[in-house]
Amino acid sequence: MSKVRPWGALSGEKQGPMAGKITYCLSYPLVLTRACENRCGYCRFPVVEPGRLPSPRTVRRHLHEAVGRGATQIELIAGEGITTDPDIVAMVRYYGFDSYQSYLTRILEMIEATDRQSPLFSLLNVGPLSLAELCVMRPYLCALRIMLESADVTLQFREAHREAPSKSPDHRLEAILCCGKAGVPLTTGILVGIGESRASRMKAFEIIARANERYGHIQAVRLQMFHPLSGTPMAEASEVSDEEFLETVAMARRHFGSRVAIQISADEHPHLIGGLLDAGVSDFGDLSVRGSGNQNAGQCRKTAAESVSIASLTATMATESEKRGLVLARRFPVYEPYCAARWYPGGFPSRLTRARAVMHEPIQRV
Repeated sequence: MSKVRPWGALSGEKQGPMAGKITYCLSYPLVLTRACENRCGYCRFPVVEPGRLPSPRTVRRHLHEAVGRGATQIELIAGEGITTDPDIVAMVRYYGFDSYQSYLTRILEMIEATDRQSPLFSLLNVGPLSLAELCVMRPYLCALRIMLESADVTLQFREAHREAPSKSPDHRLEAILCCGKAGVPLTTGILVGIGESRASRMKAFEIIARANERYGHIQAVRLQMFHPLSGTPMAEASEVSDEEFLETVAMARRHFGSRVAIQISADEHPHLIGGLLDAGVSDFGDLSVRGSGNQNAGQCRKTAAESVSIASLTATMATESEKRGLVLARRFPVYEPYCAARWYPGGFPSRLTRARAVMHEPIQRV
C-alpha cells in the first residue's frame, strides 16, 4: 500500500474550529421501519414485511435503555419515500397522528424531553424531507444525515440505483439544499465504490462544497466504503482497496480543508485508524451501543460488536490520535461549531450546557 501523505504534514493550511481534536459519538440506532421505496443494488435494508412502527410508549422504553447504555445520540432510521405508503399512514393514524411527519415530530419532542442530567440528542436518518416538513420539526431536531451517495448520473441506469428513484443526484441535492434553507445541521457524503468514477467523487465534493458555501449548514462529509453483500444485485461486485479509500479520504480533506469535518465509521475500518488519521479524517462516526443486530444501513459489513468492543476501539482511536498530537473526544450529534441557538434552537439554554460534563469525560482505556 502506498503511503498517503499525512494531513498534519501539509503546510500552509489554516486551522479550523475543530483543529487538534478527533471526535466520535456513542449512538443508539433505532429502526422505526424497514419500509423503503428504493431498492438499491448494494443494500439489503428494505424488507417485504417491515412490521409495525413502534408506538410512542415503545420508543420511550428505548430512550431509557439508551441512557442506561451511555448513549448521547438517538439515531432514528427509516426507509425513504414512505410518507404516503398505505401501511405507514394506517399505523400513524392508529397511534393518533394525522401524518407520518406528525409521528416523527412527536418522537423528536420526546427525545428533547429526556432527563436533563442524562440528555439524549436526535439524529434523523430517514431520507429526503421537504422544506415544510423540516420547518415543522426544526424546534426539536438536532441534526440530519442525508447522503448525496454519488454525483454519477449513470448509476441511475445501472445496478446501484436503477430501482432507487430518490437516489438521483438532482433529488439528493434538492434535499441537501432544503436542510440549508431550514437551517438544520447536516451530515452528507458519498458511498465509495458503487461504480462511480474517481472524477465523479471530486464532482460530488464540489457539489457539497457549493451547497455549504450557500448555507453553511454542512457539518461533516461522510465517506462510506461499499461492501458487497449476499442477497443483493451487487453481491459479486468488487470493493475498492484500502489504498483507494484512503486516497479518497485525502482527496476530500484537501478539497474541504479544515472547515468541514471528514467522517468515516471507525468500526468498519479498525485496521485503518492510523492511516485514516493521516489521510485527514477528523471524526470516527457513530459507535453503536446496541451491538450487531441494530445497524442502520443495509450496507454495513461489520459492527463494533462483531469486530472489537467499543472500549477497545476507542482506546485504539485515542492511542493513534495521541501519536499525532491529537485529542480524542466525544461529541454531540450537532458538532461543536454548530452548538448555537441559530443551528439548534431546541438545545438552549440548558440541554447542551448540562450535557457537556458527560461529553467531555476522559476516554477510558482497557
